[in-house]
Amino acid sequence: MARRRYVIDEPRIALLEKDGRGKGVGAAYKPWLTVQDVPSMGRSTRLRGIHTGRTHHLLSDIERSLFYLLDWEDSVTDIREQFPLDRSLTAQIAESCGIPHPRFPGVSTAMVMTTDFLVDVWKDGRQIQMAYAVKSGKDLDHSRTIDKLEIERIYWENKGVGWCIVTPSVLPSQLIRNIEWIHSFYQLNDLFETHSGLYQDSARRMLAQIGKSPWMLLHQFCEDMDTRFGLRSGDNLMLFRHLLACKAILCDMNTLKLNDQLTMGNFRLALSEHQETQA
Repeated sequence: MARRRYVIDEPRIALLEKDGRGKGVGAAYKPWLTVQDVPSMGRSTRLRGIHTGRTHHLLSDIERSLFYLLDWEDSVTDIREQFPLDRSLTAQIAESCGIPHPRFPGVSTAMVMTTDFLVDVWKDGRQIQMAYAVKSGKDLDHSRTIDKLEIERIYWENKGVGWCIVTPSVLPSQLIRNIEWIHSFYQLNDLFETHSGLYQDSARRMLAQIGKSPWMLLHQFCEDMDTRFGLRSGDNLMLFRHLLACKAILCDMNTLKLNDQLTMGNFRLALSEHQETQA
């Protein structure tokens, strides 16, 4: 299905506002723009969030990469993508800076500017907000892009919210690939179980075996568990990725390349680490 033309005029803005776009928090938040609304320079993605439990709309590869990092971070409590900025305030900033306010070509309507991510974070015992603008490195070579970013920077500065630009060069690529390998397995609620509590019981048995066969390859370990406990082929590898996503099983996410060929000696129980910390 072809995308609709990416032009938003006043009637369209009124409809988006009526729909509650850009409003709400957590699972109730609705992004101002969704993957159906705009053409994307990269691969648009919809991902179910760990922190929010809702579907997030990510309009580029870079947005997806940063989202994985934010959703993995324990201190993050909410992620709002495509967050709309107050047009009256961005218009005032643009005028004071002598910068033309963004508009759609051929349309007199001032564009509703958005910030790629507005994130709630716990820091030093209190909740703060951080805003992120996601750009490719080459985007920053264009003066018009810099003008728009300046409006966005001043907007958040006036609100006392930290703001920064994120480019691919600052993103930890291996960590992001590892998060991607397990992220979609965080939720198992939608999977069919032959009897209630099947996966919960299987996960408990798996955790009890961590550390007992450090020489085994992950796929061998999971296949052995499938055979021993009568699960379908692949079920225990799915459960292992789920337990990694839930951080019940830990490993070096920054340097390892997660795959089923790693030996089990690379993995440890989160509980044992907690006990060592308390000792």
